[in-house]
Amino acid sequence: MREATSTVLYKWFNDVWNNDDENAIEQLMTPDSSAHGIVPGSPLKGAEGFKAFFKDFRSQFQDIKIDIEDVVAQDDMESARTIVNAIHIATEKPVTFSGICMIRVKDGKIAEAWNNYDFLNMHQQLGQNLTPLEV
Repeated sequence: MREATSTVLYKWFNDVWNNDDENAIEQLMTPDSSAHGIVPGSPLKGAEGFKAFFKDFRSQFQDIKIDIEDVVAQDDMESARTIVNAIHIATEKPVTFSGICMIRVKDGKIAEAWNNYDFLNMHQQLGQNLTPLEV
């Protein structure tokens, strides 16, 4: 594996998620940041936008651990392939799913993020049958 510990993404996953540090969100995101691919529709805007997702996910899952499997960093871009492990609070079922996060870094902080996490796999592990929305 490449040296992940020197990346902003390592600090993000370690501080925010593995150490459950909500304050690190503001410390690691620019004020005008945007996070794509986490929720349907518009990207999450700024630290406050991401905190809403963080709190919602934390209200449903405990013992969250995100491992970086590999990382690539060049110029102002970083990308990490990750594995998420957590316990669903309501059912006490463990879940494990993969994801990829790519960020643009500005002044040592996340200015923009693109996320692709296998939430379908996560929901299937919880026994949830998802059906497409009728349009």
